[in-house]
Amino acid sequence: MRKRRIKKNFWFDETENNSLKNLSELSGKTEVQVIRKLITGTTIKEKPPQEFYETMKELLKFRKEIKTIKDLSKYTKELDTKRVYKTLDGIDELRSRIVEKYLK
Repeated sequence: MRKRRIKKNFWFDETENNSLKNLSELSGKTEVQVIRKLITGTTIKEKPPQEFYETMKELLKFRKEIKTIKDLSKYTKELDTKRVYKTLDGIDELRSRIVEKYLK
């Protein structure tokens, strides 16, 4: 059974329609999702740039690398220090790029 059973129709003037479309495009959400968020009082945030998602992918790569190092050291009882230092250097470089881009 549907969660939303009540249908509502709205009439907007040009300004309101343009505002709704603009909010929808900026947030990356549909117009219906924007209206639902506004009704519930949720703040609508602008969709992050593509660089944000690329940075998140890099962070995930480092997380996977650290997990791999942890799992290998668990089974071999040895720690690959070169691999650890390489991963740490990559994390430091990513951190400095984030600071440079978003905090300076």
